Amino acid sequence: MEFPTTPPYLKGTAEVYAMANFQADTPISPAPSSPEKQSSAARVPTFSIPADLTQAAVEASPQLKRLQQDLLVLTSFVDNSSLTWRPSWFSDDSSYQSVFWTLHNPPHVVTEEMPKEAVYGKQALWRAGVMTRRMRKEGDREPLWMKTQAQWERYCDMYGIPYDFLCEDQIRLLRLGLPRSNDGQLCGK
Repeated sequence: MEFPTTPPYLKGTAEVYAMANFQADTPISPAPSSPEKQSSAARVPTFSIPADLTQAAVEASPQLKRLQQDLLVLTSFVDNSSLTWRPSWFSDDSSYQSVFWTLHNPPHVVTEEMPKEAVYGKQALWRAGVMTRRMRKEGDREPLWMKTQAQWERYCDMYGIPYDFLCEDQIRLLRLGLPRSNDGQLCGK
């Protein structure tokens, strides 16, 4: 089975460049924690997100506000980014601490760039692209990294990520917190 991902940890900068040639069919050793231990806990929904969610309700709930802020930070990176920071609601197993992990989308989620227009006076300013996520729609290109649910679950087991990370409710919550123009369009504030 193909499973393209970054190895569970890297020891030095030289290895980062060596891993650029990592082959998807290379056997991967999961993090020291066994997938079976993670699987049962990871299948439980991380948070209960109300169906009638508003930004005012998010602001009133410290737990939802923290989740939204974490999601906004994580989804601002391009897919396949290597990170060391993990939100507190990811697995607290110590074998995942100080471990590089690669940010991927589940098969039903797409990365998109936030609009870049930013104007200061009459001069347009350039800024680096900031990403966000949305649910996959008809006509979107096929996923590049996580193509099946089985690959997604293996990835979650390897890195201690909840199976419901970037589920439909979390996407709805994060998109509620994105900056918008007066007419409701996403904007690059």
